[in-house]
Amino acid sequence: MHRAPTAGQFEPGTHPIRLQPETRMFVRSCSLSSWSAAGAAAVAARAPASPPPLPSSPATPPPKLGSRSMASSGAGAGAGRVRLAVVGDVHDDWILDEDTKALHFLQPDLVLFTGDYGNENVQLVKSISDLQFPKAAILGNHDCWRTHQFSEKKVDRVRLQLASLGEQHVGYQCLDFPTIKLSVVGGRPFSCGGDRLFRPKLLSQRYGVDDMAGSARKIYDAATAAPEEHSVILLAHNGPTGLGSRIDDICGRDWVAGGGDHGDPDLEQAISDLQRETGVSIPLVVFGHMHKSLAYGGGLRKMIAFGANNQTIYLNGAVVPRVKPAEAMNPSTISTSERDELQESASVGPMSRAFTTVDLFDGTVEKISEVWVLVSGAQAELEEETVLYKRPCEHM
Repeated sequence: MHRAPTAGQFEPGTHPIRLQPETRMFVRSCSLSSWSAAGAAAVAARAPASPPPLPSSPATPPPKLGSRSMASSGAGAGAGRVRLAVVGDVHDDWILDEDTKALHFLQPDLVLFTGDYGNENVQLVKSISDLQFPKAAILGNHDCWRTHQFSEKKVDRVRLQLASLGEQHVGYQCLDFPTIKLSVVGGRPFSCGGDRLFRPKLLSQRYGVDDMAGSARKIYDAATAAPEEHSVILLAHNGPTGLGSRIDDICGRDWVAGGGDHGDPDLEQAISDLQRETGVSIPLVVFGHMHKSLAYGGGLRKMIAFGANNQTIYLNGAVVPRVKPAEAMNPSTISTSERDELQESASVGPMSRAFTTVDLFDGTVEKISEVWVLVSGAQAELEEETVLYKRPCEHM
């Protein structure tokens, strides 16, 4: 069932403002320049990733896990000002060394991955797990592209990906970052949008989830496990229903002429219940799945939406493709074949890599930008920034 938004339920995102590459963003009060590569990078020791066990019986739901904690260190950690770097749908565009250089340049306190790393690309997911930054991730529908249920005879690729990520995979879980007073709560893994569960056998076997109501309850329970003093960031592969049904809306279905709301109803239900029944602060919901470049007919998707009273900001980070040759055409305007030719001809040249940065102060979102970081050799620099949201001055 697809539902159109009710009046006042969301507002369209602000129109992107194109800035010159030299524009500077303020990240931390102790930094002279937020875009400077100088200064300490936000690097933390990665906890060992042990494979979470599968339930012995598909019919027996696993016990509810409490919140877990991982250290977050780096310049500004523990202060009121925090930076998140969102890596939207990867689709095989990830090189650990190059992306690490770009992230050192951006200096985030925490990196969020929205899923769809490749069609069950185990090696790429293992590479992401090796990234030496505090991070949280979730698996998308492409990460279970061929696997419909867990194998009892061999270790399948979905299980290998989950084992690589360990507790950094936040599906239905709460991962705490005490020094920055944030908790990341995961939505439903493997989501493909719409009103039916995608890969229901995986969800039932792994998480004991058999319907949308059970899924919404798992998200709700995970969020209520966050420490009271923490703000909660929801991280899902796909966004919630209720944010618009037009083709170019933040979760709009764009491969059919009539459009439609292609969000997740369980995520909408969980957020609604949390806001109505608890005091959990949810300043931001991050997801991907529906790409910025529309599938047919050209045009771009709205990547920002606002909840009632602007208390929650919804951010789609799926800038796809997220890697382009330096000074090449905007990847949103070129075909897949043209993009492949460009990458082939520039395979040894510098490349730009897309991230979405979110700056918060005391748990409130102050600024969101889509940024392209040019990585050339050992150097990284800002190539382009598009401001998606900036908190009004009277509230800062």
